[in-house]
Amino acid sequence: MEENSGRGILVVDDDRFILNLVIFFFESVGLEVHCAANGEEALRKIGERPYMLMITDLNMPGMDGLELARKARLMAPSMPILLGTGSVSPEIPCLALEAGIDTVFTKPYNLTEVLATVQRRINAE
Repeated sequence: MEENSGRGILVVDDDRFILNLVIFFFESVGLEVHCAANGEEALRKIGERPYMLMITDLNMPGMDGLELARKARLMAPSMPILLGTGSVSPEIPCLALEAGIDTVFTKPYNLTEVLATVQRRINAE
């Protein structure tokens, strides 16, 4: 079984409001959503089951989204990883690519755009 052949997506963000908003939105279109409040929790969840895709915040206490992506990539090499950040600087896309992140979104999220990307990634399997 491929690492990303599981059901559901994993959303990682230390902001509970963002987590709740994203969960509500994705569940309203029929996606199974799991969440983690930090990188350590996300890695534990990835170790427990496969996910089709992970969306992570960049700036979180402890492990940031780039470090999480590098570690998640080792555990689930084919799982697509999307990054959300409110601090878009010119070096972020390059750092994201080096960390194995497929797509970078600016926050606040345009959920329609994020959903379209998620669906493209899921259907590409």
